Amino acid sequence: MRPLIVPRALVMLAALWIFLAWINLFGLRPPVQPQAASYAPTIQLLFATIGVGIALAWPVLRLSNRPSSVPATQALLDGVSLLVLLQVVLWPLRLVANWTIPRTVAVDAALGASIVLTAALLANAQGARDRRIRTMAMGGITTLVLAPWIIAALESLTDGRFEAPAVVESVLTCLSAPALLARFSEPATLDPTKTDRSLMILAWMMAAGAWGVLPIVRSILARRPGRA
Repeated sequence: MRPLIVPRALVMLAALWIFLAWINLFGLRPPVQPQAASYAPTIQLLFATIGVGIALAWPVLRLSNRPSSVPATQALLDGVSLLVLLQVVLWPLRLVANWTIPRTVAVDAALGASIVLTAALLANAQGARDRRIRTMAMGGITTLVLAPWIIAALESLTDGRFEAPAVVESVLTCLSAPALLARFSEPATLDPTKTDRSLMILAWMMAAGAWGVLPIVRSILARRPGRA
């Protein structure tokens, strides 16, 4: 079992992930017309890429290692470290994206909800000794991330005959960090709407709910025979 570790490597890899995403999306040359409207779509892609890092790269790093002896504490420490790092990225971008303070706070809240939800999933899974459990957990996490695009693809393939209810789409958006961050970092300078605020409340309720089932899931995993 792996003891509690200070997530230096995680923070360094996260910073590298953001740096490479920035170079890939923005390039080394400024746009022909360096205005907020020129950067806005790229900033949305940047936050969607950050969402992929939160929801997929972070779990891959932890679930591919030895099981943790303190999975919940490790997940919380990792999450706090990532959230602090992302503040350095988010708030300076407000000057480029021309977001209002409420819009920036909404993006920050989306980052927080995504991190809390992923931390809850890792706290449930990264302490399991059985590799099959960790593999199935990673498969489930990947499905959650891709679910909004799977639903959109089904709607497109069926020419509108299949249409998911709005509630289902909202839930799937909250469960997918890239979709949630892309939604709140979209090119918009206005304050969050009532629908945005409702979606954010739902995202935090679901993240808190994931932590609420933690004792039940951990007790079930503890009864299973483990294999290193």
